[in-house]
Amino acid sequence: MELKLIKEWWYDVTEGPIGWVIYLAIGVGLAILLNVGLSFVLSTDYPVVTVESDSMKPVLYPGDIVFVRSVEEYKSGDIIVFDGWKVTPIIHRIVSISERTEENISVDVWKDFDGITVDELKEIHYDKDDVDFLYVTKGDNNPVCDQCEGTADMVFKEDIHGKKIFRVPYIGWIKLGGVRLVNIFT
Repeated sequence: MELKLIKEWWYDVTEGPIGWVIYLAIGVGLAILLNVGLSFVLSTDYPVVTVESDSMKPVLYPGDIVFVRSVEEYKSGDIIVFDGWKVTPIIHRIVSISERTEENISVDVWKDFDGITVDELKEIHYDKDDVDFLYVTKGDNNPVCDQCEGTADMVFKEDIHGKKIFRVPYIGWIKLGGVRLVNIFT
């Protein structure tokens, strides 16, 4: 009998416009809790990101949701989320890494990337005495790497939030649509 009363009370409370507000608040609360939980489990402050541009086509498309995990070591070819020249984090591929060791600077290049030569990358790295790793990034659909035209700084390990684990297509359009709607009215 008590369960029936609770169901009736819930139906009365969530009926009409007030019900929409209640369900919206519950949805936002659950999203925040999910994000906090995933942040803890995946060791990153950005466990879920939405792809906003065409720069990573055909691997990632606008509206894709990407789950991200922080790792100890990033490799050439990893798709990473990092802080860069935009307000929001950027999701691009690592195409080259230079690592400073006690003996020298070694460079790892992804596939046939030749936007910055090994010698150029070593030269850039020699000028940065206190940095162990430098990352060169590129959107798969972009004609040149982010750092090739001198408009973007090298990516440092502390700029990286994590690497792509997997993606869920299309769901991010809900967020992108909301952001675009807000931008229209502001």
